[in-house]
Amino acid sequence: MMFGSSSAKGMIDSLRNNRKLLRKKSRFKKDRTFLSINENDLKGAKGKPTFNAYSKEAIKNIKSKFKRRRKRENVFFAFLGLLGLFFSILLGTFLVKDVVQERNKTRQEQIQKNERVYLIYIEFGDRWFSQGKWKNAIFYYKQGVGAYPNDYEMNYRLLRAYCQFCKNDLEDCGVAKELLDSLLIRFPEKEVQLSELKAILNFEYGINTN
Repeated sequence: MMFGSSSAKGMIDSLRNNRKLLRKKSRFKKDRTFLSINENDLKGAKGKPTFNAYSKEAIKNIKSKFKRRRKRENVFFAFLGLLGLFFSILLGTFLVKDVVQERNKTRQEQIQKNERVYLIYIEFGDRWFSQGKWKNAIFYYKQGVGAYPNDYEMNYRLLRAYCQFCKNDLEDCGVAKELLDSLLIRFPEKEVQLSELKAILNFEYGINTN
């Protein structure tokens, strides 16, 4: 009976020893939690962090580095600005060129149109004048003078038609005289040619040819 008790006790002691050995050889550690932090850990955490102070030379190098970076950025943005300005001027030049060309084209078309209209007034007026249809000739010449008030040729033809109308039909003689006086003032260099028509209006000027 005692032998059995001794054997049981020996087995228990052997198991305890084996358990202790297993605890010592365990390669795994328990996770540290807030509750498992010991007092030494807390004391170490209370210390202030320390940093190595920069030397004056290091600070100077850092400032120089940032200065060079800002300079490169300024040059880059200035380049972008000049590039944008160049393209804006280039685009504006093309737009202005197109506008000018379009205006010139429109002006040329208008000039050609006016020339055709001018020639039409001259052609129809001269046709009626050659047929002795003074009123019809006056109508077209007046249209031409309305479109080209400073054109001497058109004004001269109108005056000539009025003079013939006055001479042959004794009508609009006063209108012819007023127009002649106006043309003598506006075109003094044409006095010789205008004076030839003035002879037709002697009566209006109070000149007695008898």
